[in-house]
Formats: sequence, structure tokens, C-alpha cells
Amino acid sequence: QSPIGFATVVIVNSNPILSTLTDERGNFVLEHVPVGRYTIEVSFLGYNPQLIPEILVSSAKESYVEVSLKQALNQINTVTVTAQSRKELPMNSMASISARSFTVEETRRYAGGLDDPARMASAFAGVTVGNLQDNAIVIRGNSPKGVSWRLEGIEIPNPNHFAGGNVAGGGFVTIFSSHMLSNSDFFTGAFPAEYGNALAGVFDMKFRSGNADDREHAVQVGMMGIDIGSEGPFVTGKKATYVCNYRYSTTGLVSALGLIPSEQIPKYQDFSFKMHFPTDKFGAFSVWGIGGMDVNSEPESTDSSEWEYDWDRVRYLWTLNTGAGGVSHKYVFGAKTFIHTTVGASGTQNKFDMKRVDDALILRDNSFFEDNSGKITLSTSVNHKWNAKHTMRTGINHHIVHYAIDLQAALPGNAGDMVHYVNEDGMSSYSEYFVQSKYDFTENLSVTAGIHANYFALNFNYSIDPRVGASWKFSPNQTLSLGYGKHSQLEDLRMYMIRKEVDGIINYPNKQLEMSQAHHLVLGYQLMMSKYMRLKIEPYYQYLYNIPGIKDSSWSMINFTQDWTFQEELQSNSIGVNKGVDVTIERFLHNNFYFLITASLFDSQYKADDDTWRDTRFNKTFVCNVLYGKEFIIKENSLLGVNGRLTYTGGERYSPVNYSESLLNKNVVFDDSQAFEKQFPSSYNLDITISYRINKTHRSSIIALQLKNALGSPMYSGFGYNYKTKTVDMDKAVVVIPVVSYKIEF
Repeated sequence: QSPIGFATVVIVNSNPILSTLTDERGNFVLEHVPVGRYTIEVSFLGYNPQLIPEILVSSAKESYVEVSLKQALNQINTVTVTAQSRKELPMNSMASISARSFTVEETRRYAGGLDDPARMASAFAGVTVGNLQDNAIVIRGNSPKGVSWRLEGIEIPNPNHFAGGNVAGGGFVTIFSSHMLSNSDFFTGAFPAEYGNALAGVFDMKFRSGNADDREHAVQVGMMGIDIGSEGPFVTGKKATYVCNYRYSTTGLVSALGLIPSEQIPKYQDFSFKMHFPTDKFGAFSVWGIGGMDVNSEPESTDSSEWEYDWDRVRYLWTLNTGAGGVSHKYVFGAKTFIHTTVGASGTQNKFDMKRVDDALILRDNSFFEDNSGKITLSTSVNHKWNAKHTMRTGINHHIVHYAIDLQAALPGNAGDMVHYVNEDGMSSYSEYFVQSKYDFTENLSVTAGIHANYFALNFNYSIDPRVGASWKFSPNQTLSLGYGKHSQLEDLRMYMIRKEVDGIINYPNKQLEMSQAHHLVLGYQLMMSKYMRLKIEPYYQYLYNIPGIKDSSWSMINFTQDWTFQEELQSNSIGVNKGVDVTIERFLHNNFYFLITASLFDSQYKADDDTWRDTRFNKTFVCNVLYGKEFIIKENSLLGVNGRLTYTGGERYSPVNYSESLLNKNVVFDDSQAFEKQFPSSYNLDITISYRINKTHRSSIIALQLKNALGSPMYSGFGYNYKTKTVDMDKAVVVIPVVSYKIEF
């Protein structure tokens, strides 16, 4: 984190050569660069050189990059070096396996990404999606709720619009704006010791700082929303900067105008910002924040002849507000130590009120859920480089948790009277501590080891989780990696607050639930077939235990999707095993084209309290992705990008329908004695992204078409009782999502 002055910065293959030196603070500017894509090489004596590929230079917006150089272990008088692109490496230097970085531009360029990091990540090996209308991801057979999101170093609530509407851990679209994001990391297993409260994966998101030299603006209009972004220095010539973005859903606008004849149209808006204040003596301060506001509603039908499925007789109103913000400070002590501290606050206001028309055509209360929960977080870490070989990082994340949760539901036949299943407000705390070290025995052999410990004050539960990883580059283009990690995760707060009343006495049976645990073991092999192409193979094994389940049944939280009115008594009685192999063949963007081919074969099994091994809901067994993109230079100053992605994946598992009971109850009843023995058909999806960038003096325009499920492949999402045919129907739908947008940067 210390600046390197007078390092050499060169645009590779430029003719004549375009180059410069960094100033004493490590800053550099390359001027008079024609529009196009470039690779820059940064080098300095005593450090390994670094290539930064795929930098897009347009006419209206400066391209901002941050480069980190690693100190070379071997110091000799004369050395000949060849720089290599290490785009496959994560930003976090402590990660040795099952991790990769991704750029903001990839979230837009990858077909099917829809400017959404979660949807983009579904193209990576080991990742599948459950529903085209939801961005929830299944990592190596784990439930989507096992994914943790972090921003600027602290854990934040699920950062999606309509979070958890269909699947816990997912949503409609992320509240992150591509205008705000810097390069970020995505982990699929055996995470470094600094990451806790996750069993499946981690998104470690970063906001970038604004342009310190010029003010720049962007406006985008599209079917997903209207975006307005701005960045630049607060005062020209000063170092303090800002960057911000506001988005309002286009569906909300056209709904307000009455242009869409639909009963259910999601309306959302979000705002995010970062202000950066570097100082000469006191380090760098930043103030940042992100927030989203959602509302969705549906009217009921009081004419029973119009009822086809149960939702036709339901009225609901759902409002959801999500936010996070904080103040961060980074201070460098000398040349070997820096400390990074963040004080932040985050929370949600989630309210869902549903009423249902009964058989007498009277609208009655059916369920009510309100969750006003949040936390205040203090996060601080110290990174110290003992020498060129040994780096240590240690820190603490302390969360003060506030909660106010109200869950009510109507029992069958009680004429709309509501019963409280959760009615709690109060506070607690959750603390995480970690220490990790990385030791480079040679330039080609490194070992990382650490421990993550956490403590949940609500039920005095704790976990100590060791982590270790190793990477050995045994030939110039081949690397072996090994990673092990023990991981733990809390359940959603409302699960602990469920109460049972017996003879007037209220107790909380779920309050003593242990943390869910998992052992991750991953082996990795990587072959760099060329400077811009690699093969990566990762076999893995995961053992899950202490997973909540229901006594004497096949029910386990391993298979949980979403149930706002969940009210069952739980025990830590389930285990699970995920095993498989992920294969990646990737060509980084070079000479105007790239491709990414991934394949995953896996098996996901669980055993609940009925002592029977079964397939999990998410055991799709395989997923294959082929992603290809090419860019064409048109008339020297314009760029046409064509990207396509074809996905083929196994179907989600489900339990057989008990048809006789379903017809009797006029509601779908599943046979849980044969849990998840059935499987929906395999599915294929084609996603296409076409963009056209026009560069003019002081401005550029981008026209884009993103088409998800271009072939109209069917989507299977469950079953419903049909009032008209008096049968149980499979919920099969064709969803094609076209997103047309126009963006101008100036």
C-alpha cells in the first residue's frame, strides 16, 4: 500500500512507444492515447513487473487503474524479466485457491450479466442459477443463502432489489451500479481467514475513487432503469474526490404512466456514493454509502370464477428498504505496515402484508411480516510485511446487532385471526477475529495459514475455524494449489426468535441453534497455455454439519429457499456432502476477442433427522457454459461488441406431489417421505449482448442490447393447484428478458 515513485509505465506494443514515470506519490498519467483497448506494463527495480490488460479508452472518460507490485524475493545486479498478465489472480493476496477477480466492465460485457455481479458470476465454474427471474446463485451445490456480501471491508445485508423474494440470498437485480465498482473478488470455497459467516461463497466488493483531475458524468436510459452518474474532484486541482450514481427503475416509470397493463410491476430505486479524502500526514479517509428502496403490490380478485391459482385470490403489499454506509480510514506506517479501519452501519426495513379472499369471498388477514433490523460494525485490520517473504494480516470485526421482528400468520379455519410466531425487539452482538500469514519460500512456492474465530452473544455460541492454503508453481506455466478451510454461518435472525406457547408459557426452542459448519477441501491445477489463455481444474470436497433441521423428518435448512412465515422448531441435526470437479478454459480479452468455457460435475447429498441420505434440492449434477465475445473496430473511433453465452444445466430437485391430498385440500401437498427424489428437466439458455460505442470529441455514446434466454427455453419453478381444472399443474413458464439501453458519457 506504499506508493512507488519513478516506476516505468508503458503501453505494450504502442508505436511510437507511449510511456511515462510515476511521480513521488506513485501517480501517473498517459496522455494523447487514441481510443481503443490497451495493455499497460508497470515495472520497477526490485519488484515483479505487472501487466494490466483489457483497458478500454474512450473519448469522454478517463480510464483509471490501480496497480500493485509485489516485491521480488531474489535481488541481483542484472536481471532480464518478462511480464505476464495475471488476470486470473484475485485482488486479495492471501487467497490461494477457488478465487478470482472480476472487473466492472465484465459485468456489462458478459452475455446474460445484465450489469449484475451475481448474474455474471454464474458463468464461472462451480456456479449455477436456480431461476431466470432471480439472481440467486448455487455454488458447488450449496444453498444461495450461504453466500456473504461485503463492501469496503464489512459485511452488508443482501444487496439486491426485492432481496429474498423468491430465494433467500438472491433478488431481482443487484443495487450495485457498474459506475461505482472497482475490481472485486469472488470466492467459491476455502476462503482466506478474514472472511466469516459464509458457507458457500463470498463477494468482496469495492467502490472506486472518483477522477481526481476532471469532472465526468454519465446518463443511461434503459429497460432496467434510468441511471445518472457523476465523479470528479470537489475542487479542481485538489485531491479530494467524489463518485455517485442514482438509478430509478424504468418499470416504475411506465407503471406510473399506466403504459403496462400488468397487475404486478416491481418499482425500485437506489443511490450509491463514495467521497475520498487523501491527506499527506493522516492517511486517506473515505465516506461511502449504498441504499435501495423497493415496492411491489398485487390486487386480489373477488370473483371466484376468475381464480386459476391461489395467488389470484391474494392481495399483498411488499416494501423493502436496504442500506449500508460507513467511514473508512487507511494509514501507512513506514514502508511495511498499514492499518485499515471502517466504522459502518447497515440494515433493512422489510414489510410484507398479505390478505386472502376466503371461500365466502371475504378478504381476511393471511400473514404479516416486518423486520426492522440493522447493525453497527467496527472493522479494523493491520497488514505488516516482515520482509519480502513474510506478510501477516490480523483484525477484528465487531457487530452490534439491533432487531425488531414481527411475524404473524393465520391458522387454517380461524376466520382471519392472526397468531404471533415472532414478536421480538432488542440487541445483541457478533464478533469475528482473524489472523493470517503468507510466506513465500521462493518466487514459486507460497503458503498461507490463518484462523478465523467468531462469537454470537445471543446464544453464547462460538466457532474457531482454521484455514490453510498453498501454491506451487512447479514449472514456468504450471501451478498446483491446495486449500482447506473450516467455515461457519449464522442463520437469519428471525429463525432464532421463533416462539412456542404451551400452557401460557412462551419459550424459544431455536435460540440455542449452533452455527452451521462446513469443511472445505480443494485441490487446484492451472496450466497457462499462453500469456492470454489458461486451463484450470479444481476437484473439491465439502462436509457440512450442525445444519438446522426438523426432528424426525426429512426437512433440512440445506434445502431452504424462502418462507416468510416459517415457524418450525429446529435442531442442529443435519449433515451434507458436496463433491465435484470444476474445469475452466479461459482466453482473456486480447486482439479483440475472448472466450470462457466452464464445466462442473458435482453431487450434493444430505442426511436429515430421518437418517436417510438424499439428493439436496440443488443437486443439479452438472452445468456447462460457453461464453464468447469479439469486438470490431468501426470507422476508427467506434467499437462494436458481440457477446454470446450458452448454458446447459441439470434441473433442480423436488419432492413428489401427493395428488390425492392436494386435490382434497385444494393446495399442493408434497410427499416428504420421498424428499427430492424427482428432478425437473435439464435446461439450456442462450444469452446475447450486443453493444456499439461511438467516440466523439469530449463524449461517447453506447447503445446496448442484452437478451437473456434468447431461445425462449422453458423455466420450471414448482407446482400449483388449478381451481379451474381441479388438477395440480407444474409451474412451467417461458421468460425472455430483453434489456435495451442507451448511455452517454461526457
